[in-house]
Amino acid sequence: MRLTVADRDAIRRRAHVLGVKPSAWARAVMLDALDSRSSKVDQLENNAGVKEAAPTSLVPAVEQLRRVGVNLNQALRKGAAVDDGLLHEVMVAVDEVRASLGDRTRT
Repeated sequence: MRLTVADRDAIRRRAHVLGVKPSAWARAVMLDALDSRSSKVDQLENNAGVKEAAPTSLVPAVEQLRRVGVNLNQALRKGAAVDDGLLHEVMVAVDEVRASLGDRTRT
């Protein structure tokens, strides 16, 4: 898989915060993406205590965005149409929350 330097650095930072190897974090993210019922990243975060370290005011926003992402993923897998305007609003909200958490990468 080809990644930019910024992507590799972001993966290393996330893995470092969780106390795991970058490959372990990447595998957890990919497994979660393949199965919306999977919670491999949540397990890594729980083991590292990352959720407790997050600012309390952001926890509800992060959880809500995770749920939106799961719903969008399910809709797209079923071939359902998603309104472009709504999708853009969600992407902007996701970028804002990610930036507030210190993530400087964009997907």
